[in-house]
Amino acid sequence: MNYRHGAYGEIIPSREKILYSKGGIPVYIGTAPVQRVHNSSDMVNKPILIKNYDEATNFLGCMTSDNFDDFTLSAVAYAHFKNKVKPIGPIVVINVLDPSKHRKKTSEKASITLINGKGYIEEYAVIETVKIEGKERNVDYKLKYTIDGKIEIISIEDKLESPFEVSYTKVDATLVTDDDIIGAYNFETETRTGISCVQTIYDELNIVPAILSAPGWNHKPKVARSLESACHKIGGHWDAICVTDIEPSLKTLDDAIKWKQDQQYNSIRNKPCFPKVKIEDREIWLSILAIVRMQQTDYTNDGIPYETPSNKQIDASGLILGKREIKINAEQGNKLNEVGITTAIFWGGKWVLWGPHMGNYEYGVTSKPEEVFDVNIRTNIYLTNDFQLRNAELVDTPIARNDIDDILNTEQLRLNSLKSEGKILYGNIEFIPDNNPTNDLINGNFVFDTQVTNTPPGKSLTNRVQYTTEGFETFAGGEE
Repeated sequence: MNYRHGAYGEIIPSREKILYSKGGIPVYIGTAPVQRVHNSSDMVNKPILIKNYDEATNFLGCMTSDNFDDFTLSAVAYAHFKNKVKPIGPIVVINVLDPSKHRKKTSEKASITLINGKGYIEEYAVIETVKIEGKERNVDYKLKYTIDGKIEIISIEDKLESPFEVSYTKVDATLVTDDDIIGAYNFETETRTGISCVQTIYDELNIVPAILSAPGWNHKPKVARSLESACHKIGGHWDAICVTDIEPSLKTLDDAIKWKQDQQYNSIRNKPCFPKVKIEDREIWLSILAIVRMQQTDYTNDGIPYETPSNKQIDASGLILGKREIKINAEQGNKLNEVGITTAIFWGGKWVLWGPHMGNYEYGVTSKPEEVFDVNIRTNIYLTNDFQLRNAELVDTPIARNDIDDILNTEQLRLNSLKSEGKILYGNIEFIPDNNPTNDLINGNFVFDTQVTNTPPGKSLTNRVQYTTEGFETFAGGEE
């Protein structure tokens, strides 16, 4: 080291590492401040893989100071990559906010005063619409976004005289509608928008979607129905679940239970959450934190979703019910859980996700064992998706009896491995002749049947303590 005398500062690489999950990749549909990036049209209605917060900033324009109500994907990026439990990724996002469409009808004007050759536009300006009369960008001035979301105007060689007038158009996230989120498929142009873009994720990114969510719109039944529908046979192959929210303006837990029943948030593919959560001084949808917790838990289990995220820590500091901050204890949380609502409680000195069921669950009513817990549904989905991924290369190859036996042996070894690791309790695969009639075999259709017993979570542990007089025998010289 060189001789030093004075105070110095250095920026060194962080020791914190983003965890990258092998499975359980979530997909979010929402709004991002893409007006901050050049060629923003390339970031609209397109699946984008985000592996860290820098990519969220570079591709989507996300910043930690963003209004999470306006820019829901900024909340998503913050929750995944800035949480205090453990940053986790990657995620896939589909932004539907289009600066060319979702903007104010009239342009704004502002007087800018330069200080040390720099001035600032503090509103949601679309960077590509900023104009200074008589001046040319990158010749007379430069534009860039600051870390707090402002547009910085930099005078080149003092070519701007202060003060000066600037015109720009503001993006308006409130113009995004439910229909923008749901999206559609245009047969004539072969283009997709909104949730419909989920269908192309595997083709474009080589990623199997596992969890779908549209925070900020999840609580709207029409959007929830679209998410539930999209969870089935994505791209003709893949199955997934969705995580949604219950209307946040409700004032009581009973209201939430009634609302869930009335709005039919009762699908085995839907995990509804309630209420919203507080992170320091900001509000965020519980669906986001539930997905973060799922991905964190899946990561510790090699991407296999056999362990529920319930009773695992989340980065929260409170709950918001209506307009007030509340706490929900375990008894109140159980009241929501018994009708399939996931919540959060303060337990063991920390905030944890609370609820091991999907929206279909109702205590005393749900009778199918495979539909009781979220892990049953997610694990079985994982098994079908995983089978397709690992056996894709066998499609259109000759299948003789030896090949069938090879498949059976390989798949049974896989099931045995999962069993030995405690990720299932039982697994057996068969090629049943009755399920493979000659006509199907002639047409090249082969069916394998797998029986699985999922590993149940310990939802409740009870220690029954009973008084006995046996201990008094010690006074009579009995055994101690």
